[in-house]
Amino acid sequence: MFPIAVYRFLIPYLREERRLLLLGIGLILGSSLLQVSIPRLVGEAIGRLESGEGTDLVPWLALAMVGAMAGRGVTSFLTRRTVIGASRRIEYRLRNRLFRHLEGLDSQYFASMHTGDLMSRFTSDIDAIRMVLGPALMYSVQTTFTLCLAGGMMLSISPALTVYSLVPLALLTVAIRVIGPRVHRESMRAQERLADISVHAQENFSNARVVRAFVVEDREAERMARLGDEYFEQNMVIARLRALSGALLWLFGDLALISLIAFGGTRIIEGEIDLGEFASFQGYQLMLVWPMIALGWVMNLFQRGGASAGRIRDVLDVASRVDDREAVTGREVIRGTVSFDQVSFAYADGPPVLDGISFDLRAGGTLGVIGPTGSGKSSLLTLVPRLAPNSSGTVLIDGERIETFPLERLREQIGLVSQEPFLFSATIAENIAFGAPDADPEEIERVARLVRIHDEIENFPHGYRQRVGERGITLSGGQKQRIALARAILARPRILLLDDVLSAVDADTEAHIIAGLREWTADLSTIIVSHRLSAVRHADEILVLDRGRVEARGTHASLMGEGGRYARLYRRQTLEAELEDL
Repeated sequence: MFPIAVYRFLIPYLREERRLLLLGIGLILGSSLLQVSIPRLVGEAIGRLESGEGTDLVPWLALAMVGAMAGRGVTSFLTRRTVIGASRRIEYRLRNRLFRHLEGLDSQYFASMHTGDLMSRFTSDIDAIRMVLGPALMYSVQTTFTLCLAGGMMLSISPALTVYSLVPLALLTVAIRVIGPRVHRESMRAQERLADISVHAQENFSNARVVRAFVVEDREAERMARLGDEYFEQNMVIARLRALSGALLWLFGDLALISLIAFGGTRIIEGEIDLGEFASFQGYQLMLVWPMIALGWVMNLFQRGGASAGRIRDVLDVASRVDDREAVTGREVIRGTVSFDQVSFAYADGPPVLDGISFDLRAGGTLGVIGPTGSGKSSLLTLVPRLAPNSSGTVLIDGERIETFPLERLREQIGLVSQEPFLFSATIAENIAFGAPDADPEEIERVARLVRIHDEIENFPHGYRQRVGERGITLSGGQKQRIALARAILARPRILLLDDVLSAVDADTEAHIIAGLREWTADLSTIIVSHRLSAVRHADEILVLDRGRVEARGTHASLMGEGGRYARLYRRQTLEAELEDL
């Protein structure tokens, strides 16, 4: 059987809904009592008709049966409303908790997980848990009450006949215990197969241009078909197990009925029970057949829900390596100075990406960072807003250890523009104002003009109200970069981090944007990562990185005088620009 412990993390949610759940259990008990009363009334009516005594009460007994059925219908309706309603609220809270937990994890976790897999847990796995806390829980309690009440009434009529008729149902329980663990294992595999499909679909939908550019639509479709076949086959395994469970349920249910007729008929002939008691006994036994059938369905829900609960718990058990344990309440970024003191960084168990980096960036100053691909430039930027934790060394903001700043307050004062900017499926205005939702249209237009994107926006059919599509697919790379840059500076942070944000625009546009940014960012501490040296030549200090270490440092003039990598790269880029102008 599945381990009950896998559901332990749901106990706080059950406590929050305990009043409604207890009310639901009370309603189930009332419904079960009314249901059990019906065979008793039927037996009483048949007994009076058989004996011919007290037949004048038969209409009243029939009326009582109608009342019991009506009462059972009302209590069943209220039961579903309370229990299913409670499960929906738990689903709502659990999904919100999972979302908030995922948002709080550091970037390294997402680097190791597929988005499709997380989406599968966020949707189908949580839905499977809801089915456990709603229908499965409701039918489990109902089955328990029915077994106890109907079984007790059967024992009061004939203990021996009860044993004979319940033996097949006992064998059914054994069969469920044998089949149940395999259903659990196969359900876990099915959820993993579904996650694989979600991952593949998400990757293809997000990178549709790449798929078309390499003309691999057929290959990707074949891979999806293969994943679909695997998921289909896995679900067919589960379907066969469920079919076997269902067949055994009906088989043992029919055997129970045959036992009743065979042994009950003998008891009637021998005079041990009368026809009315036999009718009541048969009614009670029939009441047990459906719970046993439902038991198989419920066990399947518990098995599948257990697999999903394990997958959800695996995510919730992940602790972010970036947290507020050392945060000082009320501490905020005031000046915006940034210092690295022998800072090193590595992803998971990989080799060092940064090794012994040190620098001091004054308030309102500009630091340029250049270097070949893979030298650790982007990784350096992720350490400033604590998107990832440094492995060793100390990062200081305003002279204080970065760990002492509450994450929310720290990141509110840091604007980061990534090399590959992400835009939401919203309007251009909404994307620009993402970090400053209260910004008015004039402010949005001002920053758009600053990054030289206003005229292009005006040429769109709906201007600033133009929707950009998922991930900004309707825009060019340069347009996405400039909108992301506008979004960052509109929030007016104290520290601005730019990760090669103008790589997709031409040199002339870049020069105009940089000139405009100098005035806008005059009082901001700015770190600029760029492959184009023209973007960093005005910086107060420039770091030249190579394989995670500082190879050279200084101003543009001093680095040119040294004649190293920086000087060679600058002369080459200058020559390329002159050739382009010819």
